[in-house]
Amino acid sequence: MHKEILYAALSIVRDEGHHSLSLRRLAGNIEFSPTAVYLYFKNKDALMIDLARLGYQQLNSSIDRDCKSINDPRNRLRAVLRTYWDFVNHEKKLYLLMQETEMKLNELEPMYPEMQRFINSINQATTMAYGKENCTDGFLKRKCYMLIAIVQGLASLNLLHKGIDVSSQFQMLDDAIESLIDSLN
Repeated sequence: MHKEILYAALSIVRDEGHHSLSLRRLAGNIEFSPTAVYLYFKNKDALMIDLARLGYQQLNSSIDRDCKSINDPRNRLRAVLRTYWDFVNHEKKLYLLMQETEMKLNELEPMYPEMQRFINSINQATTMAYGKENCTDGFLKRKCYMLIAIVQGLASLNLLHKGIDVSSQFQMLDDAIESLIDSLN
């Protein structure tokens, strides 16, 4: 039942965005009583966290599927970042929910495992591309977060400024990735 409710909520988010989601509306859409929904989700924030976790599960699955067979470290890093980009562009409303949910987590709460796994994927690809023997852990962590920030920044730009054509979006992403990879030398 938890998954059924979660996927019904995901459908609302994909169609209308997460601001249209409420537990009462969700209950009406799936013909459950609001009380039944509250048995599985304490409140809307709890539902949003589970939706964000589901989004990260989907993103991690895409990275695994699209990148696991790429052996060249720099090509793997490119593929991981492009897969992230593709996810953001195909799941815009879910991505916005994931970002907003991240901002709501306070410093005392740990990252959920799915989010940590995503960061670890980027970190691992970055470490392989840079060569750990040449870098400190702090340096690699900064590069990892810089790569995530670049994709997030370009994705936000594209979400806000809808007048940027798809070709230009991909060119900006490729330019940013290639600049970072060139800096590995």
